[in-house]
Amino acid sequence: MHDPKYLSKEEIEKILTSPLSNEEITKCRENHLLVNSRQEVITGGTEPGSVYFKTIEGRQILDCTSQAWVFNLGHNNPDINYAISVQSKETTHTWSYFLTPVRVRLANKLAQIAPGQLKGGKISVNNSGGGLALECAIKVAMINNKKGDQFIVFRRGYHGSSLAMMGASQRLPMRFSGFGLEHWIKTFYPYCYRCPWNYTEGFEGKRDKSCNLECLEMVRQQIEMYPTSTPIGCIIEPMQGPGGQIPAPIEFLIGLKKICELNKIILIYDEAQTGFGRTGKMFATEWYASIYNKDISPDIMTLTKGAAAGIPIGITIASPKLRMLTEFEDHSTFSSPGLAMAACLVNIEILQKNRIPDNAAKQGNTISSFIKDLSEDIPQIGDVRGPGLFIGVEFIKDRESREPYNDLLEKLIHIGWKNGIFFGEQMQIMSTAGYFIQNILKIKPPLIINDDDAVRICELFEQSLKEALKSL
Repeated sequence: MHDPKYLSKEEIEKILTSPLSNEEITKCRENHLLVNSRQEVITGGTEPGSVYFKTIEGRQILDCTSQAWVFNLGHNNPDINYAISVQSKETTHTWSYFLTPVRVRLANKLAQIAPGQLKGGKISVNNSGGGLALECAIKVAMINNKKGDQFIVFRRGYHGSSLAMMGASQRLPMRFSGFGLEHWIKTFYPYCYRCPWNYTEGFEGKRDKSCNLECLEMVRQQIEMYPTSTPIGCIIEPMQGPGGQIPAPIEFLIGLKKICELNKIILIYDEAQTGFGRTGKMFATEWYASIYNKDISPDIMTLTKGAAAGIPIGITIASPKLRMLTEFEDHSTFSSPGLAMAACLVNIEILQKNRIPDNAAKQGNTISSFIKDLSEDIPQIGDVRGPGLFIGVEFIKDRESREPYNDLLEKLIHIGWKNGIFFGEQMQIMSTAGYFIQNILKIKPPLIINDDDAVRICELFEQSLKEALKSL
């Protein structure tokens, strides 16, 4: 580590790590502009690389959210911390048009591990996450297809909180709308458990065997026959995360890729939540290829969340065949983030060398199988979806109507916290009639959980669910 120049080590440690007072917390909640939907204050992992975090009161909570699906390697992973320390001795920032050793190595590594037709592709990095990575992808599409300025997006999708990407996302409980709404054509995402064509045997993200892919035909017609302008790009989460842990059936993705190719539309995958090992493969695109032996890779892919194991980063990977942007078309002051790039580069090495995605597949299967078995006795468990540690559990009031059970989800998360485990939830799906749907639990712990952790998650899930059902 560096020796401080202007302050003593003790002064810096006091600024950063001295205990918070109740007065400080109260003042922050009252006077500062920040998101504060939960009242709890957390102080970090119980130890470097832990799957548990601590509250200010000293409680230890098993983290099934990886803190917004970010800590793939656990809280404050020591290897990532060391990588940041080493990089900080070199440089923490350079002007965006300079190359640096870490920038060169990360770009080459990402191009090497990119799936399918993205291999050897063109790389752009930012320090703001998936929203800006998608805006970069949109710009790339626009310079490679100048016939229009509209993009296909999908119901229940979420692509970021910038004013542009809000318009591309599912309607959320906000007091304003996104900008540029005329640029988005919203169409149907294949949600097999709730099929509007009344196919009832679509479970686990797989379509009903009698399904004729009516949803894909709807998308095709909207693109080819009924657009309001000329669509030039299509943005999709191959496995929807915020919308409810909904994997698209492989047949839909194969068909969508063909439709895009036929209509010269650039296909963009948003793998914000599925990238870097969470599905049991490095990318969801790779998972589909491994299971079905089909290349459904897109023209552009965007990544964030677990990419740098806790350090903010957004990544855009474009096919080698596409023309890339100039510096003026896509840059920011901090678009060469040395610390984030170092963390991402080391993260990839850890994931590959230690076969972390394989562990995610193994532990995810343990948890998912347990919940599926539990559903035989608990009819309020409607569907269990997602490969690896990308798990969604949909709660219903009864199996005949499949009415979403919002209250059960809310109660379970509250009781889970009391029992020492923190689960996540899907985003709210708002209706114009004034009600909302939010009935899907998300189980997405760090990918490094071991056998004992997986068993503990199963135990606490069952305990908390049964307590929640008794209380309703």
